[in-house]
Amino acid sequence: MESSEEKEMRSSSWLLWCSNKFPTKSPPSPPPENGCGETKAAAQKQRKPGGWKAMPYVLGNETLERLAAIGLLGNFMVYLLREFHMGQVEASNVLNIWSGLTNFSPLIGAFISDSFLGRFTTIAYATIASFMGMLTMTLIAWLPQLHPPPCNVDANQCRGPTKSQFGILVMALGFLSIGSGGIRPCSIPFGVDQFDATTEEGQRGINSFFNWYYTTFTVVLIIALTLVVYIQDSVSWVWGFGIPTVLMLCSILLFFVGTRLYVYVKPEGSVLSGIVQVVVAAYKKRKVTFPNGNDVEGCITIPRR
Repeated sequence: MESSEEKEMRSSSWLLWCSNKFPTKSPPSPPPENGCGETKAAAQKQRKPGGWKAMPYVLGNETLERLAAIGLLGNFMVYLLREFHMGQVEASNVLNIWSGLTNFSPLIGAFISDSFLGRFTTIAYATIASFMGMLTMTLIAWLPQLHPPPCNVDANQCRGPTKSQFGILVMALGFLSIGSGGIRPCSIPFGVDQFDATTEEGQRGINSFFNWYYTTFTVVLIIALTLVVYIQDSVSWVWGFGIPTVLMLCSILLFFVGTRLYVYVKPEGSVLSGIVQVVVAAYKKRKVTFPNGNDVEGCITIPRR
C-alpha cells in the first residue's frame, strides 16, 4: 500500500512532466492594423484635424474661385448685347435660364457629394469644370471664329451668332453651372471639416472660419464688380475674361497643394436618398395589385362590423 505522501509526490511529478512537455502559451497579441506597426487608435490620435494649417489653401481656393466667377459674369449681359449682338429679350432669356440651372445644380451636387464622392472630390471636379467653362469663354472672346463679327456702322448691320457659336456659348455656361453645383454646397462644409467641433479650440476655429469666409466674399464682390468690370469695358473683353480664368487656374493649383493637410470625411448618405428610393420603388410597383381574399401571407384581415 502506498502512503498518501507517495501518491502526492507521484502526482506532482506527473504534473511537472506534463508542464515541461506541453508548455502553456499566452494568447497572441492582436496584430497591428496598419503596415507601420501602429494600431488603429494610435493612428487616429496622430491624425489631427487640419485646422488653420489648411485654411490658407481652403480660403485661397474659395476666394480666387469666387473672384473668377463673379468677375467673369458680373458684366456678362453687356457682353451678350455688344459683342454677341443679341436682342435684349434673347440675352435676358439666356441669363435667366442659366441662372435657374446654376441655382438648381447645388441640390444635385450636394446629393452626389453626400452619397458618393465626398466633399473634396466633388470640389476638385467642380473647380476643373469651372475652369473649362471660363477657358471656353476666354476663347470665345479671343478667337474671331467663335463670336459674331463687329457691326457695320455705316450700313447699320449687325450679324448675330451662328448656331455653332451659340452652341459653344451654351457649352461654356453649362460647364460653369456644373462647377457651381459642386462648389457652392461643399465649400463651407469642407472648411468646417478641418476643425474638431468637439473641442473649444475647434469651435473657435469654426467661428473664425465663417468670419473670414464672408469677409473675403465681400472683398471679392468689390474687386470683381469694379476692377474686373472696368477692364472688360475699358481695356478688352479678352483681358476681362482671361484674368478670371488665370485666377481660377491658380485656385485649382492652390487647392491641390494642401491635399496632405486636409481632413477627408467619407460620404455618409444624403437625406434625398431615402426619398428617391421610395419614389423609384413606388414607380416600379405601380401596377402591382393587392390580392383579394383572407389568405394573404403576412397580413391579418380584420372583419368588418
